[in-house]
Amino acid sequence: MTNPRSRRRQFPGTETSTIDVPELPAEPLPPEAGVQDQFRPNPHAPMVLLPVGKVDVVALERVRPALEEMYRRPTLLAKAMPGPKYAYNPSRTQYHSAAILKRVELTRKQDWDSAIGFVDVDLFVPEVPFIFGEADRSTRAAIISLTRLRPESGPSESRRELTHKRLVSEVVHQVGLIRGLAHCPNNRCVMFYAATVQEIDKRGSTMCANCRKRLLDLY
Repeated sequence: MTNPRSRRRQFPGTETSTIDVPELPAEPLPPEAGVQDQFRPNPHAPMVLLPVGKVDVVALERVRPALEEMYRRPTLLAKAMPGPKYAYNPSRTQYHSAAILKRVELTRKQDWDSAIGFVDVDLFVPEVPFIFGEADRSTRAAIISLTRLRPESGPSESRRELTHKRLVSEVVHQVGLIRGLAHCPNNRCVMFYAATVQEIDKRGSTMCANCRKRLLDLY
């Protein structure tokens, strides 16, 4: 069911609905060969949120306003995809993010701006102990985990609100990578690469002036 948006700024033609279905560079990454011509969605193409397995749909609904406001695109919430048992690594008791990301990529339709998968399992890539999320600019897809964004203590309402803020930060960050932004060296910018929840809390969910300008240039 679509959330009420009476107080939210709307962009023409972007009404939303629910569907079934080490040193960081300061400059944007260069275009990948053939990618810009392959994916050129229209300004009203939706960013589609895809639960993978059991995910709190209410939490996903709550991030939609921030995404729409930042990237000036509508959002759609799809039906849940099957759980990611195929990505489980028993030796690490974690789930390989690349395997799940591939399923999200294959789900993306040509008339979508991007496909953003959400899981509630612990993600990893071989090089690091865990990751919060991963994005692939060439396929306009991302995967994000809620698991490590939750605080371990505190009143339940405070934990929910902090989880929400962290999830918004990570989603805005990953979609920024999809759109062609680079990691930012400013640790107060949402495009800063955060390896801990403390760094996510510090960077917040807004872009620095430089990244905002680059984003406008990419439009």
